[in-house]
Amino acid sequence: MIKLKKFLALFLSCIMVFTLFTGTVSALPVADISDPLAHTVELSDDADKYPFIFVHGMGGWGPADPFYAQSPYWGGGLAMGTGIDLIQILNENGVEAYAPSVGPLSSAWDRACELYAQLTGTVVDYGEAHSAAHNHDRFGKDFTGKAIMGEPWNFEDKINLVGHSFGGETVRLFASLMAFGNADEVAATGDETSELFTGGHSSVHSCITLSNPHNGSQVANILVDPQITMFALGFVFNVMGALGMDDVMPFILNLGHFGLTPKEGEDKAKFDLKKICDFFKAKDNCGYDMTLAGAAALNATIKLDPNAYYYSYSTCATEEGIFGRQWATDTVNPIFKISSILLALTQGMTIDGIKIEGDWAKNDGIVPLASSLYPLCDADTALDYEDSLASGRIETGRWYYMDTMVGTDHFDFCGTQDYPTTFLDFYYGMVNTANRR
Repeated sequence: MIKLKKFLALFLSCIMVFTLFTGTVSALPVADISDPLAHTVELSDDADKYPFIFVHGMGGWGPADPFYAQSPYWGGGLAMGTGIDLIQILNENGVEAYAPSVGPLSSAWDRACELYAQLTGTVVDYGEAHSAAHNHDRFGKDFTGKAIMGEPWNFEDKINLVGHSFGGETVRLFASLMAFGNADEVAATGDETSELFTGGHSSVHSCITLSNPHNGSQVANILVDPQITMFALGFVFNVMGALGMDDVMPFILNLGHFGLTPKEGEDKAKFDLKKICDFFKAKDNCGYDMTLAGAAALNATIKLDPNAYYYSYSTCATEEGIFGRQWATDTVNPIFKISSILLALTQGMTIDGIKIEGDWAKNDGIVPLASSLYPLCDADTALDYEDSLASGRIETGRWYYMDTMVGTDHFDFCGTQDYPTTFLDFYYGMVNTANRR
């Protein structure tokens, strides 16, 4: 039975690698970093002003997931290169930092709800209106007495939100909901509505995105648009849940609210073709949210909190090559070689109304540069950070995009390689920027 489980785990892991352009971290190359703690940037005196909440991307993991102890997502432990846990390092140096575990394959909405429950120490409430529209349970895991910051968040003490990859979509939506709420949820549940959906909270100091697909990625279109893909994935997820194997990857699938994997307190889920079909039809997953059309639909629901600062960090690891296309450089992690080829092949196409050229062709292995800079819906107000800093004014309620980190790929924010300076230099600089008074 043990050998069978190992074989199935390996087989299903291979499927996940191909369909979700992610894989087990143990397969990643170890970077040659002589001193992972080296840094030239020092934390400023006001770097500890507000706590930092680091939200992982698609296929990512947090402390509640099985691989975290061996290899933290933020820093990567021994398997990913730096040999450090960024969250631990920041806390040891006086900067409060926390890393929640949200659904690795879930939609931005569902992940935002899970983030809220972990911050407030409450039961996950996906919203009555949203849950009914997408045919899944309204309530999820219970975090009562398990708030990630120790005490339940009171909304009065502001926080900094940091999202890598699809974690960026998660924190953007979370900040919007905290500030503006959601009218459909208030109409559906009235006085029993979660405070996440009532809005009116000026609780986010900054919202920071790292290689975030603000406007989607055409890789998602290639993999998700064929409808059979999501049905097949739902089938695989439910089989894993029915076998009690939803934790064989670095993360736990956390699709109990769809009935595909075990709910809290259960060892196994039931195999249910109807649940698989519900998941397939719902378009309530990260894959759809990352298509160009899905990202546009999501952007239409997200507003900028007028009291929060917004910063985006982008990466690019391609150069013009054969046939004039943007091909991945040697610096791109092998895990993104297939997705980078798919991106190159889309150059010149029009997908969901967008012509793939220029910055839409340049990418970090999975996210187009045009997508990671800022949301298209906010393009009219987005500004270059360095230019704005030189003028002496950084304002809330608008995007500031940093200089693109050329030669850096999508996963480098997790510590898979050295930086133009060092891993810690980047994050210390980010902390200083976010909490600057």
